[in-house]
Amino acid sequence: MGNAWINPSAGNRPTSWSAEQIVGMQEISFNRTAKMVPLKGSNQFPDAVAIADKEVKGKMKVGRFDGDFLNNAMFGENPTTDAPIWYPLEAHTVPPSTTYTVTVTNHSTFAADYGVRYTNGQPFTNMQGATLTAKGQYNVTAGVYTFYSGDAAAAVAISYQGTSTTGSVFTEHNQLQGWGPIVQLALWEPYSTNLNQSANNGIFFSAVVFGGINGPFKRDDWIYLELDWEAYPDPNNNNLVWQVVDGGGSGA
Repeated sequence: MGNAWINPSAGNRPTSWSAEQIVGMQEISFNRTAKMVPLKGSNQFPDAVAIADKEVKGKMKVGRFDGDFLNNAMFGENPTTDAPIWYPLEAHTVPPSTTYTVTVTNHSTFAADYGVRYTNGQPFTNMQGATLTAKGQYNVTAGVYTFYSGDAAAAVAISYQGTSTTGSVFTEHNQLQGWGPIVQLALWEPYSTNLNQSANNGIFFSAVVFGGINGPFKRDDWIYLELDWEAYPDPNNNNLVWQVVDGGGSGA
């Protein structure tokens, strides 16, 4: 398939923007359309045909991505620190005697409760600070979970959210219409055959805007992001829309 890069060139770029190679590429396609306008008279066939409106739209499917890529290609925002991190179904056992409390492993960065279940999947009820009166109830404060005495020695699975001191958060805000980066998109094919021994072929789009994004989660497969994009004339580059690069070469 070759290599692909985006390079933020205009529009609303992040403060610390950078060009990025697109890794984990599954497929990329584009469709250049043109409206054909016939001049018709009394005969069956037109007297002439002219090309009117044109468009270049494309799709991209990637299997490896990160916040930096989405931010440089789509969001154009400035990242923040203290990224949330989730800890699902952390296994614990309620003490067999008072005080029936469990402190989660990452309590020092605890941010929010995401529920408790018995090991059979039955959920508990967070009493939000009210008195515990029955099995299956709990309260939580700063990562310390308190259970009803009837759940003494019960095996439980606790899910919660903490805060990462090293991660970054890339947030898409409700910006004004038109907000977003404008990027260059380069597709480069190093492969050559005996039909054409050139190893320097590619396609370059000078001004691209990324739009829609679809990220299906599946039970038995990777997450592949599907991105929509459109190219248009670059007013800062002689209204260049796209180029086909033929590195030359020989062959039958």
